Amino acid sequence: MNQHIEWRLPRSPRSAGRARAFLVGQAREWKLPDDTTETAVLLLSELVTNACRHARVSPGREVWTRCVLRDGVLRIEVSDASDVLPCPRSAAPDDESGRGLALVEALADAWGAYPRECGIGKTVWFEVGAGVTGDGVRVHRGCAALGGVDGVDEPRGGAMTHTTKPTRESRHLEGMRGRRYGEVLLISPTGDGGLKGAVYNTFGLNDCPLDKWNALDGVALAERFQVPMVFLNGPRFWTIDEVTTYAWGDVEKFDGLEARWAADVRIPTEIDVSGATPRKFYVDTTVERDTEYVLDAGKPVYALVGPGGRTYILQAYSHTVDDSQTIDSLSTLGERLELPQGWRFRVHTPDEDMHVRTADNKATVLQDELENTYMLHIP
Repeated sequence: MNQHIEWRLPRSPRSAGRARAFLVGQAREWKLPDDTTETAVLLLSELVTNACRHARVSPGREVWTRCVLRDGVLRIEVSDASDVLPCPRSAAPDDESGRGLALVEALADAWGAYPRECGIGKTVWFEVGAGVTGDGVRVHRGCAALGGVDGVDEPRGGAMTHTTKPTRESRHLEGMRGRRYGEVLLISPTGDGGLKGAVYNTFGLNDCPLDKWNALDGVALAERFQVPMVFLNGPRFWTIDEVTTYAWGDVEKFDGLEARWAADVRIPTEIDVSGATPRKFYVDTTVERDTEYVLDAGKPVYALVGPGGRTYILQAYSHTVDDSQTIDSLSTLGERLELPQGWRFRVHTPDEDMHVRTADNKATVLQDELENTYMLHIP
């Protein structure tokens, strides 16, 4: 059974103490052994202290902590907005600090760090309680592994991994058709002169309240998140019924509006998100995500059919251009579109549930001139 809890903490000297108190209370609720709790509280305190003291980030950024208990293993993740991955260092006997990562290396059953999927900051994680004896009793090295010498005598090497990402169960959401959401794209340059966007989606966290959405300032958000540009994509409304997500990221607050990292998108050169030139539509865009959409049997499916029979399923309609669009008006959407030569709009009602899956963790999507979004269906 998998249990987890998340906390968001301000970058404050008091946050390490708050994190310790939160974890002690949660450990009591989960009935963790005292030695596991003692070690986990110590290591969590060190990581939160490091995130608050050493991460060089813009004001207002928070520290995010996630605790997961699964199959007798306690995993703790601490994320901050600094891109600098940690590296253990040796502390002198009279140093008052500098032993945090050495403690993690010595006491954790496993640990590591990786850049966050959203492209902003990093996550440092550790696991304790992974060992199991022959008689089924769970054990781990515990604080006795310190050896009693000033700091750490024999830190365990080889556990650091900069590329490992956390294993997370799939997330399933249903009842989506007609539900409102918004997307915030943090736009940054790629190494080859192009642009990419980290896509944050509000769905599952809130219904994208219009007062909060309309109050968002892309310029101010770009300055806060230290990216060249922020693109606000919404409000939008789902035209699918269910989704299973196999990879997702952390939650960020955009002026009080929560959204979770959902994907990375490579922005084609034909699409100018700055608004300086007219947008081009019906252009394939590659989105890096791992999802499966379900459209229920007996409900209408809206699609664009391009040259060669390539079929793009409508996943969401938008109010960005035309706020009079409704789920009921989609049956005549084709009459309002200026489709390219060789394209057609189709509405059909499947007899069985329709599954639209990403391929190799990538989705091919496009938008029409009303900024409705479609995903390529590969049967």
